[in-house]
Amino acid sequence: MRRFALAVALAALASPAFAQSAYRFELTPQAQYRFGGTLASENNSLFSVDLDVNDSAAYGLTFDIPLSSNLQLELLASRQKTELRFDEGLFGGNFNVADIDITYLHAGILVQGGSREVSPFFVASAGATRLNPDVPGADTETRFSVSLGGGVKVFFTDNIGLRFEGRGFWTALDQTGRRSCDSRCGWDDYDRDDLTQGMASIGLIFSW
Repeated sequence: MRRFALAVALAALASPAFAQSAYRFELTPQAQYRFGGTLASENNSLFSVDLDVNDSAAYGLTFDIPLSSNLQLELLASRQKTELRFDEGLFGGNFNVADIDITYLHAGILVQGGSREVSPFFVASAGATRLNPDVPGADTETRFSVSLGGGVKVFFTDNIGLRFEGRGFWTALDQTGRRSCDSRCGWDDYDRDDLTQGMASIGLIFSW
């Protein structure tokens, strides 16, 4: 009976449920796809028209530092090499105007639940967006940004898993905003032309 109890105890210690309670680091290279985003003419000195950011692939890396079994400090780096596109509207064409690199460097908090094998999560972060247009004489701009997202982690072993995620980014571009009013100016509205993007990603988790 004692040998049986000892065997059960050892099996419990080696089980995934036990591994869940341990604090674990996670490094996740990601393949990403970003969509959306417009650079308003009021926010740049390069072009006199609004330019859309082309939807395209991106790549990134997250590093998660355990704070508890369900809470992680997350560092994120993500880069998109894409183009700025001018859209002539309904029945009109569109064409690429310039190449641009958009890079997010963020730190945030990830909250996760579920089991060790399948863990849904929510993440919020803040940091910097670097906008680097490939235009002669243009400078790289760095602006404040935030993001919100969520997804699920699926582990095949204690050390290897997949991370599926959707996330939205907001970058502050407009310094002052614009006020508009109706014909009688009975009310006014404060408009901002900031950069918003969505992102879908899949990553391979290395955990230890």
